[in-house]
Amino acid sequence: LQDQFDNLDKHTQWGIDFLEKYAKFVKERIEIEQNYAKQLRNLVKKYCPKRSPKDEEPRFTSCIAFFNILNELNDYAGQREVVAEEMGHRVYGELMRYSHDLKTERKMHLQEGRKAQQYLDMCWKQMDNSKKKFERECREAEKAQQSYERLDNDTNATKADVEKAKQQLNLRTHMADENKNEYAAQLQNFNGEQHKHYYIVIPQIYKQLQEMDERRTIKLSECYKGFADSERKVIPIISKCLEGMILAAKSVDEHRDSQLVIDCFKSGFEPPGDFPFEDYSQNIYRTISDGTISTPKQEGMRIDTKTTVGKAKGKLWLFGKKPKPQSPPLTPTSLYTSSTPNGSQYPIFSIEPVHYCMSDIKTGKPRIPSFRSLKRGVSL
Repeated sequence: LQDQFDNLDKHTQWGIDFLEKYAKFVKERIEIEQNYAKQLRNLVKKYCPKRSPKDEEPRFTSCIAFFNILNELNDYAGQREVVAEEMGHRVYGELMRYSHDLKTERKMHLQEGRKAQQYLDMCWKQMDNSKKKFERECREAEKAQQSYERLDNDTNATKADVEKAKQQLNLRTHMADENKNEYAAQLQNFNGEQHKHYYIVIPQIYKQLQEMDERRTIKLSECYKGFADSERKVIPIISKCLEGMILAAKSVDEHRDSQLVIDCFKSGFEPPGDFPFEDYSQNIYRTISDGTISTPKQEGMRIDTKTTVGKAKGKLWLFGKKPKPQSPPLTPTSLYTSSTPNGSQYPIFSIEPVHYCMSDIKTGKPRIPSFRSLKRGVSL
């Protein structure tokens, strides 16, 4: 990977981006846990009973069990808050700190790699310049040699021209030799720096980047584990909360609740007795010769409703609506006398004598002749 510096740069940047992406995931999970705990507490607060006197406290086992479940749910919400807090400190906070340190370390290693690459590029440029200069001097020396050979073979050329061409050739040859040595030195230096760059400097930088990336992977693994441990730590307490809910459910006693209802609403009254039969047809089925109304057979069995109603007044009637008091039946004897507000009694007409007279008029012979027969003087 000596020549993959740019790709390693992209990979390490991707690693940091992935680390921050996971940190963002943990942050959103923390917000979910916090909102969940808050909503649970609001739910418990909504359904918890208001403070009331001791005489209004719930006595039914089903109500007491429900309130115990609310208390356990409130503790459960507290454990969700503990999970959010643990994730915030152990996972999210650690990830953000490590991400900052990782960026700083990555930046330092990349700067070292770029410096090494820049130094190698500088050595290459020096070597390339010396090479080009050596090449140029060699071409000039070749031209000087060709010019010298042409003048040396020319019979018409003067000795001064030949000598001048020879000196020019020697100068160019000397310059070419010097550039050759310079180029050789630069080439040797570049080869050494290139070997050092690709076999010592860059591998060392890449090794540091590799260790950094491996530490990032290890940190992610630790955070994954911490993410799960944050919730696993509270599982025993959450289990106790759930066990408390189960115990509250088992504590419900339907027989006890029923007995409480009985004790709360019982009045102590006996169930009402049978209503007597009241015969209203006794005035119809009577003996003609007797001319009297028979006395009801069940007169002595009538219940004093006024007394019964007076006792039940102001108390709860368990068996439905309170029966309306029945007025005593109208009897012939009750029509003879009546009481006034001052306590005195005065006689009133009874239905029985009047009825008897009317019956006698219908069945007997007329004792007084009609007005028509009296007028005519005819006797019956």
